[in-house]
Amino acid sequence: MNAADSDLPIGLDITVAWGEQDLFGHVNNVVYFRWMESVRMHFLDRIGALRSHAEQGIGVILASTTCDFKRPVHWPAALHIRTGAVHVGTTSFTLAYRLTDADGTVLAEGTSVQVMYDYTKGRKVPIPGPIRTAIATLT
Repeated sequence: MNAADSDLPIGLDITVAWGEQDLFGHVNNVVYFRWMESVRMHFLDRIGALRSHAEQGIGVILASTTCDFKRPVHWPAALHIRTGAVHVGTTSFTLAYRLTDADGTVLAEGTSVQVMYDYTKGRKVPIPGPIRTAIATLT
């Protein structure tokens, strides 16, 4: 999913740790998903989904996630990852991710689908109005 930078308003700087590399001398694939999770949590905080979960038991549950690896990453890289909503449905929304190096070269792109979930009732629910508005405000 090729989202414009303006569609990815939440960013996070990352410093690659030595231990994130694998036997092949580049960052292991699971680390990319951890980086996406980190910036996703900042997004969820900004839209009020974490507060909603804490106060009402209505939060998000991850339905799917993808990552397309464009170039290998090596220690000691300084990176930047961005995310933003590229689709909002009735009960779910899709985030796009872009990981770049200091020169702006795209290293990886990905997506995740979050479903609004009522943890007390154990089922998906429509995106609450305040969260929907907050997502629209960021995009």
